[in-house]
Amino acid sequence: MSSAANERKILLKKLKIKKIDEALLNEALTHPSFNFERNIENAPDYERLEFLGDSVLRLSLSDYLFRKYPDYNEGKLTKIRSYLVSDECLAKIAVSLSLGRYLNIGVHEAKDGGREKDSILACSMEAILGAIYTDSGFDKANEVIYNLYSSIDIDINNILISYNPKEILQQYTQGLNKDLPVYKTVSESGPAHKKIYEIAVIYQNKEIGRGIAPTKKEAEKKAALNALCELNIKEEKLNG
Repeated sequence: MSSAANERKILLKKLKIKKIDEALLNEALTHPSFNFERNIENAPDYERLEFLGDSVLRLSLSDYLFRKYPDYNEGKLTKIRSYLVSDECLAKIAVSLSLGRYLNIGVHEAKDGGREKDSILACSMEAILGAIYTDSGFDKANEVIYNLYSSIDIDINNILISYNPKEILQQYTQGLNKDLPVYKTVSESGPAHKKIYEIAVIYQNKEIGRGIAPTKKEAEKKAALNALCELNIKEEKLNG
């Protein structure tokens, strides 16, 4: 058995799958740059399976969330699902599988850090789910999805408050009194085209959170999110 075949056996074991069509798996692990560098025309890459896997994943998670959180409205369920299907979350799962090492990827893309890019890992992860669905049907894909998401730490409250932490923090402070949180720039660093901002959020003359980001808007959002975490604010208590 070749080294590549052995590697793929390890991946299947991590996915808790005994077997899958090798051509489908190879397609799911092939980034477009791999065929482009080799001038291989019309050779399959992960894009079609990614399209399918995205739909399978959304249906699986929608069904799971609908059953697990019967008291959550459509808005909350959508927020949670949006994070669970995000590149950030899918890449976290992919890293837990060491997926980057199994990818067929172009030399230049690999040198550019392609095996660690969230977007590439997420696409291949969805493609693998599409391959499993094509090979073994929805029930098997659903089982794999459940196992994968059960293996990572997911804080539902953090997911909910991360969508608009500034609004939630303001809602919380208004519930206490008339005072509102104030955002203050602590520092700016880096060249003009690549600034880094550090911003603190102040409430009743006391700093309650701080955030660092390439834009003031994002830094304020991170500051508010850190404040909510420090204050242990639960979004569900504010919005029902």
